[in-house]
Amino acid sequence: MFTEAAGDHVTGADGRRYLDLNAQNGGATLGHRHPRVVEALAGIVRSGSPFLVPLGVPSATGPLAARLCALAGGELARVYFCTGGSEAIDNAMKFAMAATGRQGFVAFGQAFHGFTSGPLPLVGHDYWRLPVQHYAPEGRYRVPFGDLEALAKVLAGGEVAAVLVEPVQGLGGARAWEPAALREVARLCAEHGTLLIADEVLTGIGRTGRWFAFQHAGIEPDLVVCSKGLSGGMVPVAAVLMTEAVHRAVYAGPHRAYIHNSTFEGHLLGMVAGLTVLDAIEQEGVLERAVRTGELLRSRLAELAGEGIGVREVRGLGMLLAVRIEGLSAPESPDGAAAMVDLMLRRGVLLEAAAHAQNWLRLTPPLTLAEESVEVFATALRESAAELALRR
Repeated sequence: MFTEAAGDHVTGADGRRYLDLNAQNGGATLGHRHPRVVEALAGIVRSGSPFLVPLGVPSATGPLAARLCALAGGELARVYFCTGGSEAIDNAMKFAMAATGRQGFVAFGQAFHGFTSGPLPLVGHDYWRLPVQHYAPEGRYRVPFGDLEALAKVLAGGEVAAVLVEPVQGLGGARAWEPAALREVARLCAEHGTLLIADEVLTGIGRTGRWFAFQHAGIEPDLVVCSKGLSGGMVPVAAVLMTEAVHRAVYAGPHRAYIHNSTFEGHLLGMVAGLTVLDAIEQEGVLERAVRTGELLRSRLAELAGEGIGVREVRGLGMLLAVRIEGLSAPESPDGAAAMVDLMLRRGVLLEAAAHAQNWLRLTPPLTLAEESVEVFATALRESAAELALRR
């Protein structure tokens, strides 16, 4: 159990401090309990303002929506707020069906788009579907990562409402799309009248050094979903950004104003947290820091990969990285990475293996990770790798 958290560290019930390179699965973008966000939320709690106004206009939703659309750019002009990534992806899929009149969806191998019933058939590992193996709706396609020929073949059928893509696959072991390939995905979608949904639940709000990871490729998705880092990991909130055309397909007029809504839509704590996080990132130079620290972290991992101690390679973008660990029973076995997680824990460092690529360790640290913490991590990984090498 952890009883305290601050910055890039958490403290256990026994008083021991741990360097946290998981950071709430990437949600704690500004580190744990960033003072500005804590103060803003505490102020709202004390203010007497209503947290929810289902029969009115929440005061902070408009400003946050406008900020997000401006940061994302392109034709994204409307936002629907909800409470989590899976819910937001489900909503984006519903909106895509409304806008296109189609029901099909495509995702790529080793992707993860959520636990709810909409995206579940698209998730890139059968493990998540074990409780509902009988659930197999038609029109859900999973094509190999980067296989543009397979994508074009599926889209040619004219039944796909949207393609879902993570610019960097988190559970796939920080596997990033090449910009040219992602641009080709966008071109194929446009050619076949299919919408493009950028799943930025993990990568959005600065994790890759840009506000949104799709911006590295210069594409313009029809819908963008963000969540984890939007509140700095403080309160549940998510946003579905969309074009005017998609929005009007759902909310066609006053008679359809309530056609899709939620009790906690645009709740005040989430909106204030989001605005405060955006302010902090802009005013404290967090994007630049994420690029700089990400390069340092990658360089340290690359050095270890050249030492012949079982650290094989590094990949990813910005502060979403993964490092491949040689197995114990076989070179590609996941048991090496699993053992490494335990060894790092003993040395006071928290991280985990990537669920869909389990011989990779996934790193989603705070964007504000201190440079001295990078060195602490690198030292612990070198010592753990050397210890693990003796077991092979």
